[in-house]
Amino acid sequence: MTKHRLSLVFVAAALLAAFAASAQARSTISCESREYRYNRCETYTDGYARLVSQQSQAPCIRGQTWGYDERGLWVDKGCAGEFEVGGGSRYDQPQSYPEPRSYPEPRSYPGPRPRY
Repeated sequence: MTKHRLSLVFVAAALLAAFAASAQARSTISCESREYRYNRCETYTDGYARLVSQQSQAPCIRGQTWGYDERGLWVDKGCAGEFEVGGGSRYDQPQSYPEPRSYPEPRSYPGPRPRY
């Protein structure tokens, strides 16, 4: 192999390694639904997110109480957790945000019935 070809192979390998490392760069973010309400946590997902550890009593179910898209994570209905984001592949499918919902105020239990 000539010196020129060898240097091209080395440069190509270095670029490929740098690209692969940047494509797999992942980080973690905490996101929680306070008072069982919808919350959006803006972060760069790069087409990838997964629940690392659940931090709530309420269930965290992908696509129901949490999800992600290119704008970040969303959580709802009391889900709270630590999420790993970034470094996605083209095979990971982001999930769109649901429309924010308003929830009725919790009703208290009725007291004793009045006597007439």
